[in-house]
Amino acid sequence: MSEVEWQTLRSLNRACGDLQQEWAAVRVQYGRAMTRVEVAEGYTEDSEFRYHAEAMDAVCEPAAHYERRISEITWRYASASVVLGITVLDRLVSGRPPLNPSVVKRLASIEPTLGQMQEAFSIPSSWLRAARDTKEQQYAEEQRELLLATLKGAHYNVTLTVVSEEDMDPLWESLLEPVLRLAESLPYDISCSLSHLGTRQHAGLWSDVPVGHRPGAGRQVTGLRTVLDCPASATAVRQGPDTGDGLAWLLHLCPTHTEALTSWPGACTDTAGLRLECGRVIEYRTTEQLLQSHADLWLTGLTGLRPEIPERTWADLLEQAHQVLSSRLDDHDTDVDSPLASVEMMVDIAHRYAAEGDLQQATVALGYAESLALRFDA
Repeated sequence: MSEVEWQTLRSLNRACGDLQQEWAAVRVQYGRAMTRVEVAEGYTEDSEFRYHAEAMDAVCEPAAHYERRISEITWRYASASVVLGITVLDRLVSGRPPLNPSVVKRLASIEPTLGQMQEAFSIPSSWLRAARDTKEQQYAEEQRELLLATLKGAHYNVTLTVVSEEDMDPLWESLLEPVLRLAESLPYDISCSLSHLGTRQHAGLWSDVPVGHRPGAGRQVTGLRTVLDCPASATAVRQGPDTGDGLAWLLHLCPTHTEALTSWPGACTDTAGLRLECGRVIEYRTTEQLLQSHADLWLTGLTGLRPEIPERTWADLLEQAHQVLSSRLDDHDTDVDSPLASVEMMVDIAHRYAAEGDLQQATVALGYAESLALRFDA
C-alpha cells in the first residue's frame, strides 16, 4: 500500500470508530426521551393537566434532530471509508499500482454517490476476500447482497443525504449499521490480503519484515483495543503467549511505556516500521477469550462482578454490570458527559448485543468502554 492510501484509510477508520460511538450515544439519548414521552402520554391522555407530556415532547424534538444530524455525519464518513477501502482492496487483489493521491483524496473527502456504492458492492466477496475462509466469504457475500438490495432502485447519481428530506426518515437509516461494520472490517480484509499475496508490507504495519516472520502474519484479527492513553507512536511490540495457533495478541508501545502494563505480560521486541499508536492491541483471540480478558482487566474491577459464577451468561453479566454502573451514576449524581456515564452507556450497548446473541459486537462495544475507562480512576 502507498503511504497516502494507508494514512487516509487509517484516518477514516478512526473517524468511523469515534462516530459510531457518538451515534450510539445519541440513539440511547433519543430512545430515553421517546420512552419518557410515551410514559407521560400514557397517564395524561385524558387529563387537562398535560404539562409533563408537553415538556417531554419539547425535549424529544431536539433530541430527534440531533440524532439525525449525527447519523448524517456518520453516514458521510462511513460510506466514504467503505468505498475507498473496497477500491484499495480491489486494486491490491488485481495487482494494480497504488491509487493516485488526488483520487484517494477525492474518494475520502466527499460522500459517495449511490452509483459509486453500487459499483463497490457489486464486486464479489470471493474476489475481494480470497484470503478469508469459506464461511467468512459466505457471510460477506450475504451482507453484500443485502446492501445492494437496499440500494436498488435509487437514483444512480445522487447521494443519500441529498435525497433524504428533513420531514422523512433518512434513506441511509437501514444502511448505516452494516456499512459501519463493513468499514470496520475492511482494514482486516486488506491486512489478510496483503499477507495472502505475499507482499512486503502488512497493512502498513510492517515495512521491512518478510511475511513469514511477522508476528501474527496471515492470521484472523478478532479485535483492536486501546489499553493505554498515549499519543506517541509505537516503536516496540509486546507479544502475548502462544495459544497453539499463534500469538494471542500484539501490544504496541512507545519508548516511554516499554515496561508499562504488567497486566499484559510477554516478551517485548523493538520493531522498525510500526504505524500504530502506543497502547494499541491487535487481538487474535476468540470472542470468548476477549470477553474474559475484558472481565479480568477492567470490568470486574469496575463493577465487582465475576463471569465464573455458575449459570451466569455473558448477557447476564453485562446486564448486571450496566445496573451497577447506573447505580454509581445515580448515587454520585454524576454528570451525563462524564467518562463513567460514557462507559455505562457502552456497557449497556454491549449487553444488548450479547442479549441478541452477537457476542463479537459486544466485544467491540467493550473495547470502546475500555478506552473510555482509561480517563478516570475506577
